Amino acid sequence: MKKSCEHQKDCMKLIQRILDKEASPEEEAAFLANKEQCIPCQEGYELETTLKKAIKEKCTAKCPEELFARIKEKLFLLIILISILIPLFC
Repeated sequence: MKKSCEHQKDCMKLIQRILDKEASPEEEAAFLANKEQCIPCQEGYELETTLKKAIKEKCTAKCPEELFARIKEKLFLLIILISILIPLFC
């Protein structure tokens, strides 16, 4: 069992991608196999999993509908503006 990880920064980024469902199945399988042999990766995975679960449990409030509608409206206007401006500069 490894007590240090020479790729810890990359492993932590990969853990985030795995938990956010952005990693490929191959990346996830390779990491999970490696994790069993590396204490820092095990601890990092457990920490990130626990944090993500705690945040999900505590953050139950939803965005107010009025705010959501205003954001959607502004994004829609921004998309229209971009679609008008892109042909002028291309």
